[in-house]
Amino acid sequence: MAKPLARSLYALAGPALVAGLCLFGAVAIAQPMGTVSPRVQNLTPGLFCAPPEGDRRPAPDTMAGWVHVPDSPVEMVAQGNAAPAVIGLGFGVRYQLSDPSLAPGMVLPTHYTVTHPPMPPSATTSQSWTGSLVVGTIDTVFFQFDTTEELQPGEWTFTAEAGGELLFSVLFTVTTPAELPALAQLCQGDALLSLLSQRSPGAAG
Repeated sequence: MAKPLARSLYALAGPALVAGLCLFGAVAIAQPMGTVSPRVQNLTPGLFCAPPEGDRRPAPDTMAGWVHVPDSPVEMVAQGNAAPAVIGLGFGVRYQLSDPSLAPGMVLPTHYTVTHPPMPPSATTSQSWTGSLVVGTIDTVFFQFDTTEELQPGEWTFTAEAGGELLFSVLFTVTTPAELPALAQLCQGDALLSLLSQRSPGAAG
């Protein structure tokens, strides 16, 4: 059973930062909501399709007790802070930490938390896990819907901390698939291939 997906053990080089396509119709394109540290740059909320499963590592403060660690870069397929509750879809943020007082390439321990509506069977409302952030590189963290228990419409919030400092807090709105039909189809075979074929060459990862 898959849980919050942390990409923070692997640094994503600049070319892997894919320009998301704006398919939200009447839904506004996301702007960061909440606190964002001035040390954080290029923060982009958006949607992801489930990658091939890689390794797992322990995460005792999640419902499953572990998180995915993909073995290849994960592409953001659309930007925004609205996400339909669909199995195989993920939503989260891509960001970069830049601080003149820290040497590029320095590794910082991070702590991620996602809060959400009560999730059965235990009515859990918060899950957290740790990771590693490489200063100056793009990092990605997102939650992937893998079970029906996780499909909870409402407000979800991602927060990230490093060195006791809050790096960001970003609010997402999870809806029913019927409310965002175009996004609900994003990660389904032909729809995904069509989406990727529309990207400009400069946006490819």
